[in-house]
Amino acid sequence: MAPSNPHLETTGLRSRLQHQALRSGVVMLAAQPLKLAIGIGTTAILARLLVPADFGLLAMVAPLLLIVDSLSNLGLETVTVQREELDQDQASAMFWLSLKINAFIISAMVLAGPLLAWFYGEPALTPITVGMAIGALSLCVSFQHLSLLKRQMKFGLLTTIEVVAMAMAAICAIAAARSGLGFWALVLQIVVMQVIQGGAYWLLCSWRPTPAAAGGVTDLRPMVSYGAHLSGYRFLTRVGTQIDRVLLGYLSGAQALGLYSVAYQWAYFPFNQIYFPLFDVAIASLSRSLPNPEQYRAYCRRSLMPIFAVCMPALAYLFVTAQDVILLLLGSQWTGAIPLFRVLTVAVFVGSLYRVTKWIYVSSGQTQRQLRWSLVYTPVMMVAVALGAQWGAFGIAMGYTLGICLLTYPSVLYCVASCPITMGDFMGAVWRPAIASLVSAGLLYLAMLALPPSSALAIGLLIQGLIYGFAYIGIWLLLPGGYREAKGIIQLLLKARSKPQP
Repeated sequence: MAPSNPHLETTGLRSRLQHQALRSGVVMLAAQPLKLAIGIGTTAILARLLVPADFGLLAMVAPLLLIVDSLSNLGLETVTVQREELDQDQASAMFWLSLKINAFIISAMVLAGPLLAWFYGEPALTPITVGMAIGALSLCVSFQHLSLLKRQMKFGLLTTIEVVAMAMAAICAIAAARSGLGFWALVLQIVVMQVIQGGAYWLLCSWRPTPAAAGGVTDLRPMVSYGAHLSGYRFLTRVGTQIDRVLLGYLSGAQALGLYSVAYQWAYFPFNQIYFPLFDVAIASLSRSLPNPEQYRAYCRRSLMPIFAVCMPALAYLFVTAQDVILLLLGSQWTGAIPLFRVLTVAVFVGSLYRVTKWIYVSSGQTQRQLRWSLVYTPVMMVAVALGAQWGAFGIAMGYTLGICLLTYPSVLYCVASCPITMGDFMGAVWRPAIASLVSAGLLYLAMLALPPSSALAIGLLIQGLIYGFAYIGIWLLLPGGYREAKGIIQLLLKARSKPQP
């Protein structure tokens, strides 16, 4: 059956795919300074109004939230974006099936609240879990509307929704913290943002499910198979990546977990600020280009390069300047997070190679193979973290980092073995930013030994950032092919500003 709603049709989009992908990427990245200002400003204020234990309580609930997120919708939201052809009956049938699945999952989440409170010995976790379920439910109900907006690559609209939701949530959280509500300020920040986003997706996407499709007549087996493998992968890998916080919270309590979770959050911050904005753009454009292997390879290279070119230098810079960054952002009560932050930046630097394989698996329809790899990844990470747990928070951070370093190269090798992109394509996007970042970090360290200490942290970091930035650009341009790659990136940005050819 032909698509019966303009939100389902992608024929016109394919004719201008490259231009639309470039424009979408530029829009998403252009919004990052505003999102960074909101995120960093809110965190800096809340870190001074609250105590590490408040953040630790939220970190105790975080693994449950991520498991709920991995199982919700059974991965069908990604099917909507990735699938080449989609009609009204299929979209509606997926909506109703997901609604049933999500009702069960959210109910289980609420019932798990008392179990969390018993496991950690923190009674406050029961009401926190109930509150967080409200935000999760609002996103579950609007998942298909969000996916259809992504399918049409309406990323300018989605970015506006996200920025508005972040700003409103920040205002509510700061007001609650100033009123003395403690950890409820952090709960409110998440729930307000999710409720605003869920409502906006539903209102701004005109698609509505067909009631008759609730009967399950449409054959969804290929879509459910794809989504189930994706959900299985998400579930297993999130167990592997969350076991560090579960163990630390159980063994050391909310205070230690608060320091660790904030260090973890800020270590991943540079990577997440470019990975997540580009994720949906990459999946939508790569999925549309999959029938043409050469075009797919070209799009992969263009998508991966910005990730590594931005996040790797940022992480290397943060490793060298960790102490000043933490003191400036969070204040002196967070000094215990500095060594944890420094170790975890290494995990993110190396693990960024592993994380981006998700783009390739999902866009190429290889979710079953992705699930198989998670059966290797998760046990290794659990063992690595468990071995480090005997040395407390720092030991857990070291175990997590060593596990990531051990698994990254084989994970990439396994991914590209069955996809159009080759190992040469992948590493071609990695080696220049990796070398330029590491050499620039070494030069910055030497410069910091020679520079007189600055009385103002912000000024000192600004000077160090300028030294590092010039060094990074200069080394990049001196590397073989560096000038050509830099020129190509500039040309792509200019091309994104132009009007698409008819």
